[in-house]
Amino acid sequence: MKRLTASLLALLLFFLCGCTAQESTETAPTSADTVTFTDALDRVVTLSRQPQRVAALLGSFADVWLLSGGTLCAAPEDAWDDFGLELGDAVHLGGAHSPSLETLLSADPDFVIASASTAADVEMQEVLENAGIPTAYFDVDCFADYLEMLRICTDITGRKDLYRQNGTELQERIDAVREDCLRADLSEHERTVLLLRTSSGSVKAKGSEGTILGEMLSDLGCINIADRDDTLTDSLSVESVIRQNPYRIFVVTMGNDTQKAMENLTNMMDENPAWGTLDAVRENRLYVMDRKLFNTKPNAKWAESYEKLSKILLETDK
Repeated sequence: MKRLTASLLALLLFFLCGCTAQESTETAPTSADTVTFTDALDRVVTLSRQPQRVAALLGSFADVWLLSGGTLCAAPEDAWDDFGLELGDAVHLGGAHSPSLETLLSADPDFVIASASTAADVEMQEVLENAGIPTAYFDVDCFADYLEMLRICTDITGRKDLYRQNGTELQERIDAVREDCLRADLSEHERTVLLLRTSSGSVKAKGSEGTILGEMLSDLGCINIADRDDTLTDSLSVESVIRQNPYRIFVVTMGNDTQKAMENLTNMMDENPAWGTLDAVRENRLYVMDRKLFNTKPNAKWAESYEKLSKILLETDK
């Protein structure tokens, strides 16, 4: 990272001290040619506008950068596999959880977009800093996180038109959906849900915080029984689920083998017939959700995800 001048530090200190905690992540153009912001690791990042060789270490972040009008010189496997991005001759960095540092450095990036929740990315921080490569860490679990990242990225690219198109216009649609769901004539019981995430190796209950679908359900006024019963996330007890009798069950798959993930869920329920006694199962209120809209980051499709989910929630048996 380039050394900041004394005057720039003074200006940045004034800006940060005058902001609330939420506002401290906002970008602050320090000149016509640079942008300064605070990333998810609470690092102050300053870089030149419109960098020419950008590397993203997560497929969803690669997608956000493209939605911001940028181009990429390097990206991980899931940028192609999960997001189907057209990246030309961009360098393949390997798996999203284990990107190759050597390959990344060989791509000669002038800006790296990294994940604050991926250990391998965080471990690269010192090396990238010592190499003088500006690096920003982001953490996106909900639409508000996405919107903030998009705002920063479009500040860097100078494409505020894309912030409106891929950000604030989605916000308007989501606000309308949220209002409909929060004002709906639903009982407390009809708002109760169980969120399950199934993979080829396990089936787990998930709370609202830190999961894409969990955050959305909470945003739309649902009551996730795993939020009030911590034992569910540690050990998925069908007895506890039966006792709380959630009105709806939502399932998302994880991993590349969706078929095996669903077979694992089916086997779990078949092996314990008690699952079949749940009202949500007997009355067909178990929903398998599209992984690309409700587990990986939907990005430009956030509003579509909310709209599909609200359609389910507003269906009642009254």
